[in-house]
Amino acid sequence: MIFALLMRELKTRFGGHWTGVVWLLGTPLAQVFMLVAINTYLRGRLHAGLYEYAIFLLVALIPFRMSIGLWTQLMNAPKANQGLFNYRQVTPMDALATRALLELVLESSTFVLVMLIMARLGYTEVLPQHLLGFMVVWMVYFFLGTGMGLVLAGLIGPLPRVGTFVQLLATPLYLFSGVLFSLPKPPPPMGDWLQLNPMMQLVECGRAAYLPGYILPQGISLNYPAMWALTLCFLGMSLCRLRRGALAAGE
Repeated sequence: MIFALLMRELKTRFGGHWTGVVWLLGTPLAQVFMLVAINTYLRGRLHAGLYEYAIFLLVALIPFRMSIGLWTQLMNAPKANQGLFNYRQVTPMDALATRALLELVLESSTFVLVMLIMARLGYTEVLPQHLLGFMVVWMVYFFLGTGMGLVLAGLIGPLPRVGTFVQLLATPLYLFSGVLFSLPKPPPPMGDWLQLNPMMQLVECGRAAYLPGYILPQGISLNYPAMWALTLCFLGMSLCRLRRGALAAGE
């Protein structure tokens, strides 16, 4: 059942045309080259400290985009697949699991292909320093996004304005999670507040696993975002289980 839903989602996402694949790869590349150009113009250099800015950016941008993308993909999954719930074999959790797996596969493939393109363009440091560690960080990104997406899928029916709030939240998160640049060490009160953001800690852990010699700021740990991911997944699955009838009815 999941495989059949995956094929349906792929056809819907790409329309059975090669331009869908171009769009999938072109979006992160366009973002990176635009931000590299802005960084070079404003700061007069192509590097973020010791590292090439494009690689420094990609290591955080694509997994962050996957995690945020899961919010909207899962939030809208039950309504988009409502017609299929007339078949007893298909449940809302099937639709949610399908979209989550598809997002993971597509963004992981995008990351690998984009890094191959960057290597072809002459960039160095396209291979992770600690592959296993980076894969663990990637999975925490995935489960954090999945958990939040499940919670939103359960809330979007009784609280339809949640969707608008999620769209407004995405841009500030880019800035306050350090995706575009490393956040400078703020004074203790502000630093303590910033470290409550699990996405910021994930961004730093991902760079530490990928970039050679990257030093984690004090107080940053993978345990904190992993705890958030497990908690959100539990809450999201519980909420979707309780509202499975309403989700199938599009409520």
